[in-house]
Amino acid sequence: MSESSKVVSLSEKSAGRHGTSMGKPAVLPSAVVLLKEKASTQLFERVKALFGAVDDSLFAMAERAHGQEEQDGLFQALRLLRVERRNVAERFVKNVQHAFQIRQEEPSEPAFAQDNLSLVHNDDLEQLVAADTMVANAKRDFAEPLTELCLRLDTLYAVKVYDKNNPLGPDVICDAFVDAIQELDLYIRARLTLLKKFEQTVMQQLRGFYEFCNQLLVEQGVLPSLREQQRAARQRSAYPAGRGPGNPGAAQAAVVGSAGDGATQAAQGVPVSGHFAPGLVPATAGMTPMPAGDLLTHLGALQSGAHYQDAGAAQLLNVGDLLQQRLVDSNQAASLAKVDSDVIKLVEMLFSFILEDRSLATPIKSQLGRLQLPLLKVAIADKSFFSKGGHPARKLLNELADAATGWQAPDNFESDPLYSEVSLIVERVLSEFDQDINIFATLLESLREFIIRERKRAEMLERRVIDEADGRAKTQAARARVAAVMDALVAERDLPPVVQDWLQKVWNNVLFLTCVKEGTESEAWSRDVRTARDLVWSVQAPMPDSRKQLLSLLPVLQERLREGIEALSYNAFEARAMFAGLKEVYRERFALAQRLTEERELQVKEQVAREVKAATSVDHLAEVVEVQSSETLPVEAIAPEAGEPQPAADDKDEPVTEETALSQEVAVPQMEELEQAVAQAELAASSAEQEGLAPLDEADPHWQMTFRLAQGSWFELKRSDEEQFRCRLAAVIRDIDQFIFVNRNGAKVAEFGRLELAHALRSAQLLPLDDGMLFERALQSVIGNVRKKRSEQR
Repeated sequence: MSESSKVVSLSEKSAGRHGTSMGKPAVLPSAVVLLKEKASTQLFERVKALFGAVDDSLFAMAERAHGQEEQDGLFQALRLLRVERRNVAERFVKNVQHAFQIRQEEPSEPAFAQDNLSLVHNDDLEQLVAADTMVANAKRDFAEPLTELCLRLDTLYAVKVYDKNNPLGPDVICDAFVDAIQELDLYIRARLTLLKKFEQTVMQQLRGFYEFCNQLLVEQGVLPSLREQQRAARQRSAYPAGRGPGNPGAAQAAVVGSAGDGATQAAQGVPVSGHFAPGLVPATAGMTPMPAGDLLTHLGALQSGAHYQDAGAAQLLNVGDLLQQRLVDSNQAASLAKVDSDVIKLVEMLFSFILEDRSLATPIKSQLGRLQLPLLKVAIADKSFFSKGGHPARKLLNELADAATGWQAPDNFESDPLYSEVSLIVERVLSEFDQDINIFATLLESLREFIIRERKRAEMLERRVIDEADGRAKTQAARARVAAVMDALVAERDLPPVVQDWLQKVWNNVLFLTCVKEGTESEAWSRDVRTARDLVWSVQAPMPDSRKQLLSLLPVLQERLREGIEALSYNAFEARAMFAGLKEVYRERFALAQRLTEERELQVKEQVAREVKAATSVDHLAEVVEVQSSETLPVEAIAPEAGEPQPAADDKDEPVTEETALSQEVAVPQMEELEQAVAQAELAASSAEQEGLAPLDEADPHWQMTFRLAQGSWFELKRSDEEQFRCRLAAVIRDIDQFIFVNRNGAKVAEFGRLELAHALRSAQLLPLDDGMLFERALQSVIGNVRKKRSEQR
């Protein structure tokens, strides 16, 4: 090949610039066309090769999967990639080729990459971190050949070429692959494995690729002596004073500098202060981004500086301004990598949320705000910080916030034990944390020990409060239920005084004890309610028709009454008197039954006699006597003495059981009616202290919220503008539908019935506090806000 064939025609480049400026599609120079074809072929082959490694890895992962869902996801991804591998490779190459059409407008990087932030959540975050990390590593590892490629392409294009719009730069290659697999529905572990293999197979092997591309352009006559010029520039960098028009190498430096790429200068070792003003330089200026290690050094210096002097006020740091001032003071210029810039902005937004969180008192937020720089250092050094929920730094922040939820600052809050503990932990982080994250785990363990000690004291008081409320509620509910039973049995009934004494003095207490100890669902409760009902029935049942049933019931009833007396340890003298009085009532009732029976028999005999007289034939008389005799009770069925209620010896009927006696239709409430009265009494008990409040519809959101509140939830209670405090739902007393609230020390501060609580929530007298994990809430809020802004922009 002749020398003339290696030289690129200046007219070709000029034509390209002219065409672009007129808005027509730019015609790529022949050298760029050749580079595009050769580079695409190499990248296509490399991407095809990576799928074999991915196939093996996914299969091995699927065999070791811990659950069926994970295994199914990996196998499904394996099958999908086998089908789509060629399509992915073709889309990837197409994306790379499209990047060769560099647009005229000057690219500008936003202050914060919202596209990146929108992914910073759960699975998507891991993909973002993986992509940004491999790009940053490639830029760092292959800075020299990448800079040469930028300079050579810059001489061929009508627009400036730098690292961001370099059609073969790490950004373009990585984005092209991520875009090529974006539409594939892959299990997240499979997607991350695919990206990891892409990094190993393609991104980490770019040095040879860039050497090939540079050599190809050299063969086409594009800056063939560039490497010698760079070597000379590095030698001159050791003698800054030698840089000048009179320097023999000035002409060569001018040639290199004509590319206008600050990254080239940094790669050659030329001090950036000679080309950029001190301070932070925009990423679009062409300077090689500051290595992560240097950035961490700067942040460490800021961390140890006096930036948090006011312990009583929450303060958000503008890290960009602090870095700018530090670089200016040291007469340095530096550019931030895109991923580092995004992390800085993200951490600022997270701490902005934390410092505005109303769940925490201002002094606590002030202390947590001091962790902004340490946690930023963690995020810069460890890209899994945002996606790893179990990261010790995140856990420490979450538990500090959780321990302080519900804490209110007293007048001398600096001496408060919790505030002192939080302050001590923050001070240790600021003074001891450099890059070893084990300090967070150590401090987390210390914090947990403190929390356990504090909560033990609060739990003792809280337990007493709950037990007292529970006991009071059970007593209140039991009395209401017993009263409902007694009202249903006694209402509008003229009962003998001794029976009233039995009910009010004895059985009222028996039912109360059973309700408290056993509950209304127990067999003991049903038995004792039935006893009270049987007692009322025994003195209300119609006589003599109920005589047999009563004779069967009395022995059982007497035994139950005796058990009740013994359970109460009732006064024996009074008990004997009450039994005697009850026996007298039954004597009178059986005597009444005897009289009624005799009167009925007399009436029957008189009726028979009248009919005998009126009879006209003996046959008719016999027929009448036979019919009338079948309708009367035999005299022997009646007890011979009214005072001895025993069944007759010659009573030929089957014995009447208790169930038979209770099945008779009498004017005493059935058991179902008594149970309904008890249920209504429970409802009345729950609303006894809520009179005057308007009932709420079942669909009312605040009424529904009362059924979803979790025990342990925190609230802000507003008694008045001057009296506001935080409280926690300690217990829900189901017996009377009562909600007990305590403060952080376990002391009761409020109690509400369900309707009262719904009205308090509705009127904002009681405001729920979000007491979920602080870091996760902050991250979710930031992502939601950015996504909302992006949707509004569309």
